[in-house]
Amino acid sequence: METDKLICNTSNITYNKGYIALWLQNYPLPQTLEIDGCTLLKKDHFHVSLLCVKNILAVKPDIEDEILVHFCNFIQNNIIKFEGFTNEFRLAKDAERKSVVALCRVSNLHKFAEYLTEKIGIKVAPQPAHVTIYTLQPNISIGLNSTDDMEKKSIPIEVPKNIQTIPQR
Repeated sequence: METDKLICNTSNITYNKGYIALWLQNYPLPQTLEIDGCTLLKKDHFHVSLLCVKNILAVKPDIEDEILVHFCNFIQNNIIKFEGFTNEFRLAKDAERKSVVALCRVSNLHKFAEYLTEKIGIKVAPQPAHVTIYTLQPNISIGLNSTDDMEKKSIPIEVPKNIQTIPQR
């Protein structure tokens, strides 16, 4: 985590490259995963993308600072917290990229989307909560920023037991 990217006086939420992200611990997973005829590499760090700000800016430019202020205001009264994995895994593909994501739960993510929709006047869909755990190219993920992206770019998969038992916190 780049501590200079921390926002809202938090110790684990950053804003970088158009994403607000909640950083997680480094999980004890195998360094590689063989899947779909390829060897994928464990990511160096884990996070949940909470909001793809750059997609909103494509529709309504010049509100980047406003979005960040709204996020910081929201978390003053609403805890955004990682609540564990769902034990659902998906293989995402986009051109030459491949990644494995673990679906998860994050408190108040849907509530934040509703709050932001009200504040900025355009529909903001909740980000599908997931953690990218393996990638084909080192640490190069695939944007799964909407339910539609999740359905179009990924498929459910089975993973080995030692990955299925990823710690819940």
